[in-house]
Amino acid sequence: MELLATVDWFKIIAAFCFWFALVWAQHLDQSFPAWLRRAALPALALWLVADTLCDGPGRVPALAASPALIFALWLWAHGLRRFLSDDLAPRSRRLLELMAATGPLVAAIAWVWSRYNRTFAGFPDPLATLTTVHFAITFGVLPLAMAATERPLPSSRVRACGIWLYIAGASATALCFALRSNPSQPSGFEAICAALFAIGFLLWAVRVPATISRLPFGFLVPGLLLGLAYTASVAFGWPYLTIPQMAAVHGSLNLLGAMWLAVQAPTFVGPTPPAPESHSAVAACSPAEAIFRDAHRQDLGPWCPEAFERAKAALLVYRFYPDDVMVRRTQFEEEGRPVRVGDRLGLGLLLPNLPGLSPFMLPAIVEVDVVEVTAQSVRFGYVTTERHYGRGHWLAEISRSGDRAILSVTCHIRPARWYVWLGLPVYRRFQLAAFRAGLANLRALH
Repeated sequence: MELLATVDWFKIIAAFCFWFALVWAQHLDQSFPAWLRRAALPALALWLVADTLCDGPGRVPALAASPALIFALWLWAHGLRRFLSDDLAPRSRRLLELMAATGPLVAAIAWVWSRYNRTFAGFPDPLATLTTVHFAITFGVLPLAMAATERPLPSSRVRACGIWLYIAGASATALCFALRSNPSQPSGFEAICAALFAIGFLLWAVRVPATISRLPFGFLVPGLLLGLAYTASVAFGWPYLTIPQMAAVHGSLNLLGAMWLAVQAPTFVGPTPPAPESHSAVAACSPAEAIFRDAHRQDLGPWCPEAFERAKAALLVYRFYPDDVMVRRTQFEEEGRPVRVGDRLGLGLLLPNLPGLSPFMLPAIVEVDVVEVTAQSVRFGYVTTERHYGRGHWLAEISRSGDRAILSVTCHIRPARWYVWLGLPVYRRFQLAAFRAGLANLRALH
């Protein structure tokens, strides 16, 4: 009984809310590993036992809380995968999903650190604990649920404006948290940021179609307005609710509303190649402008007419790469005819992800500009469009040279996305690995 009397029940309730937010967000991804879901409750129980038995903060409670970093890291990878694979989505929604991926990671780091010394960004407990839970919900589950809800909806300028305000207001509010000279005293500027934050969500919510349940907004709207009013009241010295009252009312409303919105949101099914649409204009570069220029010449083996026919058929439907390297959709196959110059292909270059998660995918649309077939040779090439992570050209040829079948591949490319530039050595490594996989694929057919 003495042990129970010393238990910090507020901290335990906050831990349940924090863990619940991290775990529930995983349900928005159908490919999330089952082993991680099953580990959630044992990890929470481990932390509760360690924290209850320990006399105050320290290394043991922090170490017991460290599984939260694993959950958050997998959520971050899930969010990065959505960000990379959905490059045609409005920029506002993509940044919202990026925030949803980053928020839980920051919250998990804050949670572990706050279990070590009961502070975070200058906040003492209970503000440190409240802040970490707030990050997990407001900068994690809620934007993720908003982005998942937004995904199948037709575009709306009002909703897009609301999302931009939400992103700007939430990011600025989080920055104000970290830079406060007095952790317990928000500034007037922070109240303005909180207002942008709340107004952005309201703008988005009022333009969500009526076919979507309004019940989550019945929790979220008053919850966010309470948060705005609290920030303004403390900043300007007005009487208002106490922190425990805000934790009970504002925190509960935000948690219930965010979870409910996530429950009814459509799940993310995984990376699929983009449709071979014709809207993207051709956007190439010359060999002189390219960063990478390759000319591969490989012997496929002895010339054999039957083997050549198999390799030719694979090349003309762009089955050069195996399915675990690149996924594809083709205009000509969807129309049930052979390929011709001017056809479009929707491609997705697959990159390894964390264990248990679907791979990252870099989407691209290309336009076929070379199709040449003779009795003993085949040439197939394409040029990039604006919807591609690079700018350049790719050309493959299989031909007879004496009694040997020769594969020649020439390509040049210049990165066209900021994240490719940032990871240029990694991108180059996977580009060359993809060619080796394609070569092995053709040799297996031959």
